[in-house]
Amino acid sequence: MLTYSAALKRVLHFARKKTSIVKVEKSLQHVCVRNINSKKNNPFFNNSLLDGFAFKSSDTVSNKSFKILGATSAGQKNKIKYRKNCCYRISTGAKIFHPYDCMMPYENLQIEKGVVKLKKKISKDTNVRKIGSDYKKGQIILKKNTTITAPNLLALKSLGIKNIKVYQKPTIILFCTGNEIIDNVKINNKVINSIPEYIKSFSEKLNFKFIYLGILKDNVKQLHSKFRKIQSIKNVIIVSTGGVSAGHKDFIPQVLKKNKFKVIFHKILMKPGRPTLFAIKKSSYYFGLPGNPISTIVGFHFLITPLLLRLQSKILKLKNGRMLQNYKKNKKLTLFLRGKTNNKTLKILSGQESFRIKSLVNANCWIKLNQKKSIIKKGSRVDYYDY
Repeated sequence: MLTYSAALKRVLHFARKKTSIVKVEKSLQHVCVRNINSKKNNPFFNNSLLDGFAFKSSDTVSNKSFKILGATSAGQKNKIKYRKNCCYRISTGAKIFHPYDCMMPYENLQIEKGVVKLKKKISKDTNVRKIGSDYKKGQIILKKNTTITAPNLLALKSLGIKNIKVYQKPTIILFCTGNEIIDNVKINNKVINSIPEYIKSFSEKLNFKFIYLGILKDNVKQLHSKFRKIQSIKNVIIVSTGGVSAGHKDFIPQVLKKNKFKVIFHKILMKPGRPTLFAIKKSSYYFGLPGNPISTIVGFHFLITPLLLRLQSKILKLKNGRMLQNYKKNKKLTLFLRGKTNNKTLKILSGQESFRIKSLVNANCWIKLNQKKSIIKKGSRVDYYDY
């Protein structure tokens, strides 16, 4: 049986990144494939920081008067020609025409009968937004393998970028199996299935599309039918819950074989989630996760999430902290435990059984114990993953 570390390596070995061209406005949360350079200078030309008047700095001295030639505002195409000892009215963002090279706002000037009087000399570039002072044409806006955020969207479009090459957003197709589970919130002898909502809640953060196919009964024919429909969709991560243990109604392995999936591993030295199965077929991936909710969640976070990230040229980043207690474990297993972290100290919560939800709610991190020891001592350094 594979260790967790070996199983994860096999999953990531089969990761095949796909790229596509998308419009900038649809690129949020995608990861860019290559460096993106500005198509233009920003600002595109020298322009006014404020409303007021533009001058040539070498003409200015204290208490000097200037004749007003005309006016321009942002977006206008009219050009003001230079005349010595003259100025022109300008609005915020409007172009400063060479050799004019500075401006002064209304509140710092005296204006009477078409004449502007300066209080003092003005230095070159005063109150001027210089061409290219924010971004220069050709400058890198976004480095490759960067996740695109809302500020990035604004910068990309403002600097003339229409389309961008990104890693394709992966698609997760989920179906759950079992005669004992229901999706409806009913209080009866059935188990209410909340896994679809849990996995979908990460779709924006991890940047994947989510399709839920509902609950399939423990029936081979129904499973075969569903797999035939799924296989028409390419480049997907198929996830099922239940049906991968050794019970008499656990049909998933035989259905995979019938549909020509290649099983890479079945069962891992990991707790919870030991029965986890991973298979591939061409450009599709399949994860068969155990049915208990915490086992399913551990498989999602520590096998599927690393694959989602690798397909977008990212990695799952674990932190390192110090144990606040001794903990006894099977030295052959990697454990993923619900815990509390405070300033990188770690406490394992009670109630670690895979059916218990309360400890999941009370925790703020997953603690990973993969040391080949049966006792993890207080003060030991271990990896953890923030919620």
